[in-house]
Amino acid sequence: MLRVGLTGSIAVGKSFVASVFAELGCHVLDADQTAREVVEPGSPGLEAVAAAFGREMLNTDGTLNRQRLGALVFADEEKRRQLNQLLHPFIIARQDEILREWESADPGGIGIVDAALMIESGGYKRFDKLIVVHC
Repeated sequence: MLRVGLTGSIAVGKSFVASVFAELGCHVLDADQTAREVVEPGSPGLEAVAAAFGREMLNTDGTLNRQRLGALVFADEEKRRQLNQLLHPFIIARQDEILREWESADPGGIGIVDAALMIESGGYKRFDKLIVVHC
């Protein structure tokens, strides 16, 4: 399977480009979806966030309080960097797991991961090709 990273800044058209590739038969994964998955209740990612930033980052039902965490990390560059360093390994591991599943089912296919922070996280290194959307 050809593994492709799709990246670019916010609002440059990555989702549109990803949808075109999906229409052409490529397997496409949105990194935002994976980021949500790795902080589901009971997950190691959510536990790591709670340990690093406090249990007050959780709602009473055990889900992540995205609004509270966002207010914290977007006001403090160091905390945002800490959150990214904490979650990116979980996100990358899950994406790689999905890519392996796709490869098992469709060895000759193309798997594309759409991620805005692919360069910053170093995640681009695990792909055969990299597409940068710029507008």
